[in-house]
Amino acid sequence: MQGGRLFSVAVCAVVVAAGAMAVGCSDIGIDEGTGPAVSDPDGNGGAATTVPATTLPLTQTPEYVASNTPCPAGLPELGAVPISAVPIDDGAPDRAVTLAPYIDLPEATVMVFDSVAGTAPDSGGGFVGDRRGRIWRFAPNLAGHVGPGLGAVTSAEPIADFSSDTAAEHDQGLVGMTLGPKGHLWINRTDRHGSSVLTVLTPSADRTTLEGRYADVLEVKQTNAQHNGGDLLFDADGLLYVSFGDGGGLGDPRHHGQNLATPLGAVLRFSVDTGDSSDPGDWRLVPAPGNPDLGPGSDPHIWAYGARNPYRMSLDEPTGTLWVSDVGQQCMEEVTVLGLDEGGANLGWNAYEGSRRFVGAELDDHRVPDFEYRHGRGLCAVIGGHVYRGSQLDWLTGRYVFADLCGGDIYAVSVQPGAQPDEVWSLGISTPRPVGFAEDRHGELYVIDIETGVWRLTG
Repeated sequence: MQGGRLFSVAVCAVVVAAGAMAVGCSDIGIDEGTGPAVSDPDGNGGAATTVPATTLPLTQTPEYVASNTPCPAGLPELGAVPISAVPIDDGAPDRAVTLAPYIDLPEATVMVFDSVAGTAPDSGGGFVGDRRGRIWRFAPNLAGHVGPGLGAVTSAEPIADFSSDTAAEHDQGLVGMTLGPKGHLWINRTDRHGSSVLTVLTPSADRTTLEGRYADVLEVKQTNAQHNGGDLLFDADGLLYVSFGDGGGLGDPRHHGQNLATPLGAVLRFSVDTGDSSDPGDWRLVPAPGNPDLGPGSDPHIWAYGARNPYRMSLDEPTGTLWVSDVGQQCMEEVTVLGLDEGGANLGWNAYEGSRRFVGAELDDHRVPDFEYRHGRGLCAVIGGHVYRGSQLDWLTGRYVFADLCGGDIYAVSVQPGAQPDEVWSLGISTPRPVGFAEDRHGELYVIDIETGVWRLTG
């Protein structure tokens, strides 16, 4: 495993170096100069405006003061209940879950299973990447001779390597990966200049290598190396959702979360205009049909806004909902369940952190989170997962499985929109530093750990 700093998505940067952990609030820089800008390949006015940095001394800004004010009493605690303590109904299966080693890949951050027609239905193959921008093909370890019981084996060498053009400090790196409707591999990474870049790659016919040239289809300039967000996924209609954080700084000092002219602090939604071309270099990202009109000067790609660092998203197809997990400032972690008809939702940052007031004026249109919990007691940053739709752990069906970066424990919760859950289950499993989840074609779940690789949740 390479030395150096690993992932940090909390306000107080969690740094792992040479096996040691240090926690320090390094997220305080405010640089003068231009604000963020989004490349606008479709020519529809997606470019962001410049937001001047504050002229107050840093420690006197409302954002800095609020970020260093002790959390008030009475905020909702996670309060997880061990599954061993949850009563089991008569005839219900015993609740037991373990972690099986799946891929040995330190620095892993992203993973996607291949579901393109023509691949073997039970192949379980796909793509896995690390934060430095390297991508491997993986396949089931059917022979069982690779690694101590590993479920899958990766290609001997990366099939794509962007490490020479990928920044990997704090929240940077290869942070998002998904498959497009035509089987292309889409990734979101920060390039060596610190900009977030969406890139499309073309797998070969047998899906084991990449062919042709890759194409960068979107660039979003970042103000620093924190709160870059970066997940991406396609819905059943082929529309692309991409999340970006507020660009960093304690308390969002540039107010990107409520600035409708910038893609930072927002979830964007695009339609992919291929122009009937198979070459991604010819493709354009255009505002998706039905995107909300948020007013003069607003970015037409914005689908929802008011986010701090929506690092992970997932789509639950049976309910048609988008689950956005937003890493909090110093008090609250939040998960918001958005119907795909909720375009224009304002998640509230930085007027609110979760459901609590933070700075500035109150909002009339604040979309409160459906699930939130406070920091402390080993918790610091929500790592969003998926609603379980598999069969091996059917007692989890319909529950949202997630983790926390600092504690490492894995949880499940039943979330009903508009009502804080009564109970969170602790599944009794953990990894050292979880940074994401993946779902295979059968609905089974995998946790991606930046220190140890990928683990499969099993009974």
